[in-house]
Parts: sequence; C-alpha cells; structure tokens
Amino acid sequence: GECGDAREVGMTSAERPTSSPVSLKFGLLVVGAAAALSTHFAWRAKATNAFKASYATTWLTLGTATILYVQPDREELERKLRASASARESLAPVSAEAREAQIRALKGAAEPDGARSEGRR
Repeated sequence: GECGDAREVGMTSAERPTSSPVSLKFGLLVVGAAAALSTHFAWRAKATNAFKASYATTWLTLGTATILYVQPDREELERKLRASASARESLAPVSAEAREAQIRALKGAAEPDGARSEGRR
C-alpha cells in the first residue's frame, strides 16, 4: 500500500531490495552458458548459420553477464564514498596559523635526529 511506498521512497539505494539485478545477472549467465553450448554443438555439426547465431548470442549474453559479475557493486562503492566524504567533512577545519605551528613542530621534532643522520648517509 501507500505506507510501503512511502517507506521505500525514504530508503537509500543501498537499503532497497536488489533482487532484479541479481536475477538479471544470473539469467544472462544461464542463457549465455546455453548459447555457448549450442555454439559448440553447431560448430561440431558444421551448421554455419546456427553457429553464427549462437556465437553472437553467446557474446551478447555471457559477455554481459561476465562484465556484470566482475565490475564492483555500484551501491557499495557509493556508500563507501559517502562515508569517506562525511568523515572528511566532520574534521574540524584548521586555521593557517595552527597548520604552520604544526609544521614547525614537526620540523623541529624531526631535525635534531632525523635530518642530520639522513644527510650523513
């Protein structure tokens, strides 16, 4: 009903059920495997037209299924990118003076031991 529709509209793409892409990938895989078998048998029977048709079908179905299975999941990638962006935004901005003070402190801490021993090597 309407309650289910309203609830689904508020959901992010990662929270929505994703049964159709999985079934599409699996369906392409099954049809592609059947087309590959028919390509083999058409080749063995020297049936040129059947071979050409099944060969083209194999590329279109099995090739597409392979790409869909190999490529990264878009929803998962978007979720990771959003989490990374929100983590960067949550960091407090540092003023230029504070940044310069941090750089001076790091240089000062590294110079007595690190910089002089590096120059002798």
